[in-house]
Amino acid sequence: MAHGNHNGSHNDNRNQEHSHVILSDAMIWKIGACLFVLTAVTVGVAHINLGWMNFPVAMLVAIIKGSLVALFFMGLKYDKKENSVILIGSFLFLAIFIVLTSCDLLFRPANVYDKPEPFAAAGGPPKYKKPWTAQAVVAAHGKELFMQQCVSCHGEKGEGNGVASTAMTRKPRNFTSGENWLNGRKPSQVFHTLTTGVNLMPSFGSLPAEDRWSLAQYVLSLGPTPPADSVDDLKKVGVADPTRDDGGQPGAAPSIPIDLAIELLAEDGTFKKK
Repeated sequence: MAHGNHNGSHNDNRNQEHSHVILSDAMIWKIGACLFVLTAVTVGVAHINLGWMNFPVAMLVAIIKGSLVALFFMGLKYDKKENSVILIGSFLFLAIFIVLTSCDLLFRPANVYDKPEPFAAAGGPPKYKKPWTAQAVVAAHGKELFMQQCVSCHGEKGEGNGVASTAMTRKPRNFTSGENWLNGRKPSQVFHTLTTGVNLMPSFGSLPAEDRWSLAQYVLSLGPTPPADSVDDLKKVGVADPTRDDGGQPGAAPSIPIDLAIELLAEDGTFKKK
């Protein structure tokens, strides 16, 4: 008998644990009326411009409506407490996501979504006249590029002691020294090295020629005066006529930015020149 009573008590507790709560008619009407009122608020707000408050108000109404449905009609209010923790955690995660997204949207530059012309000529008028010659403005542009592209390996002063150099078996070039340059220290030779790469240094051939000349001028300015280029030296790296401002270079073919090319391919798998 004791064993039977124990089983009966266990079954009663299990049934009580998994029993369903039936809402009273009064509670159903109250919750239903709240949902109708909140729906009316949603519709009304949609026709009123509250400025930056539009989104917070809409989200607040949606959270209240969802909470009422989950708590009463889905029985979460009468369920295990850990399920309530899961629900609250979900709302907390959603709030974090919304805050981070809002910060990105509110503080993003205004022109971030502006698209360039799909096809723009890579050539056109040169930014600098005869960039293979020593010019302060060209070297200044090269310094900007150096700080973006090269400082991590070569260091801020070009001494080959950048933060990334500590993990390299062969130290980067010390631009302040005039000794042991593999391809030479003439501007054309440095330009060629930037174009093709050397040892651990990758090729920077994707940069426009003017940018490579600018980098060459800047890194050479960090050390002793370099040897001068001859006409033949310049012709070897593509400067067909050094007396012309653009070097007699033929116009480059139209090109588009890589990110835009990927976007166009994702849309229909083809480029179409406009």
